[in-house]
Amino acid sequence: PPWPVTTKHNIVILKCIDIFLHLLQTISNESHRKNYPVALMSFPPSFRQLTTHKCMEDSCIFCALKSIFAQFQFSSERVLPSDALRSALAKTFQDEQRFQLGIMDDAAECFENLLMRIHFHISAESREDICTAKHCIPHQKFAMTLFEQCVCNSCGATSDPLPFIQMVHYISTTSLCNQAVRMLECRDKPTPDMFGELLRNASNMGDLRNCPSNCGEVLRIRRVLMNSPEIVSIGLVWDSDHSDLAEDVIHSLGTCLRLGDLFYRVTEERARQAELYLVGMVCYYGKHYSTFFFQTKIRKWMYFDDAHVKEVRHSLESACCSAGRVCSAVQGPLHLQLCLREQQ
Repeated sequence: PPWPVTTKHNIVILKCIDIFLHLLQTISNESHRKNYPVALMSFPPSFRQLTTHKCMEDSCIFCALKSIFAQFQFSSERVLPSDALRSALAKTFQDEQRFQLGIMDDAAECFENLLMRIHFHISAESREDICTAKHCIPHQKFAMTLFEQCVCNSCGATSDPLPFIQMVHYISTTSLCNQAVRMLECRDKPTPDMFGELLRNASNMGDLRNCPSNCGEVLRIRRVLMNSPEIVSIGLVWDSDHSDLAEDVIHSLGTCLRLGDLFYRVTEERARQAELYLVGMVCYYGKHYSTFFFQTKIRKWMYFDDAHVKEVRHSLESACCSAGRVCSAVQGPLHLQLCLREQQ
């Protein structure tokens, strides 16, 4: 692969995010009767220990998730149904006509909304854009607290910093592939920090602003990370369902990411030193979602396609490319929708 692959052996599987993502393939699937594949080995104690929440009865996503967690812990069934969660999600967003039963929707947006609804259920007293509650799992584990600002090197003018929180860092696949080609043309060989730089360049591509003092300069936005998220989610945005960039995107992905490379500046020392490793991917093809996840107990990548679970026997890259070729021949190209990385 064009980007160096890490040789560290202590990659950590996602704790609570993985069950959300496995659920995405059934929540967003056009057939709402699909079974839910379970291959997780543990659940976050922080979620199980929460005893109070703002309950919305039959539209309560928190109750539905906690029920699935309990079933996973104690049930002897090989496949657990996620009907209660799908139903709660549909009722929650009924007025917006989002995530309705039997209708396809976006996996990354579904994931974001699940996290925001969990925040609503357990930390409703805090605004979602500034939540600092220690018991709020979405903000403590997944949220990236950022501010963006323009600084003009010509006249010295600076814009007011704009703070915000994001659960998913979105990047255009077209920009990603274009930047990968440019970067490799300018260097003799790839280096470990190139993947984070690639993501940052692709994220900023075309995002230009005028100088705050209107001196005539056109500036790139500087994004500064102010916390140290345990899990970083990267959403890949495709121009169309029939994009021919699928294999190029797969070849561009790295398995290790440093937060200091992804953003213009990182304020926390822990975040500056952090290395995040690829632990899961959500893929889409032909109106269907499937996932790849790293299983720490057997130290293997696993492929989940509804109730069908199998071990990836070759490299993850070759498995994705093979799956992509099969999908293209049957139902359409395989598109990565969401990549998940976790700190050591």
